[in-house]
Amino acid sequence: MVTRAPLSASPRFALCIATVGRIMELDRLLTSLEQQTYVHFHIYLADQNAPGVLDAMLARHAALPLTRIMLPSRGLSVARNRLLPPAADEDILAFPDDDCWYAPDTLEQAVAALRRHPDAGSVLASWTPDAATPPRDARERPLSAHALFAQGNSIVQFHRAEVVCDLRFDPQLGVGTGLPYGSGEDTDFLLQAQRRAPIWRCPAIRVFHPSPATQVPTGEKIAAYAAGRMFLLRKHAFPFWFRCANVLYPLFMLPLAAMRLDRAGIWYRWRMFAERLRHF
Repeated sequence: MVTRAPLSASPRFALCIATVGRIMELDRLLTSLEQQTYVHFHIYLADQNAPGVLDAMLARHAALPLTRIMLPSRGLSVARNRLLPPAADEDILAFPDDDCWYAPDTLEQAVAALRRHPDAGSVLASWTPDAATPPRDARERPLSAHALFAQGNSIVQFHRAEVVCDLRFDPQLGVGTGLPYGSGEDTDFLLQAQRRAPIWRCPAIRVFHPSPATQVPTGEKIAAYAAGRMFLLRKHAFPFWFRCANVLYPLFMLPLAAMRLDRAGIWYRWRMFAERLRHF
């Protein structure tokens, strides 16, 4: 386990954002950062767009503390890894997606959670599609490695820098790699972090993201997510029963979609089951 010193009076956040092809969404995220009640943060932006694409939008947020690094589009994991060395000088690391956004007290709540759980190397927020939708479970609790698969999306992660500063995202995993594994880089990072310190779920920390229910992924994206998850289960040598449970879970959820007469949901659950089975 990594030794953790007490947090300073005003710990600083490094918000590591990789972006490509999203201007309005990134504008929404930056606007939410301007509204934070906790102001001790620095944004590290990996811009994988063509030169000039973000200039006008970023000019509207010129007051934000932001370091912009221009990168070729070689994948999300590669971009985040490029941001980690400069970001490691801060106290707390986070990886908001360019299409998520924060509640005004998100950073304030993350600091409070890390103070409540001084043993934790990382705390995980709850994510919902908007401020009016409460988290499904309001309990604070430490998470097992198995639970990280349901709780560990990158947008909800807040890490003590001394625990994770030398870790890296697997460049085989995540979008934009050219490989079939279009997800899993965030859970892979968490699994590495958990070997060093406990991870707590703290739902009072709120992060917002569009709901998959309103944005059903394409068949190509579902296949990429399934391939990434099954690759990750093999990489970390999860037991056979847990791999089977991951394959069967979408099938068990399918009747709920059928009861709601949700044709898109039925298709999504069936396609996810078939793709996970294919990559078993």
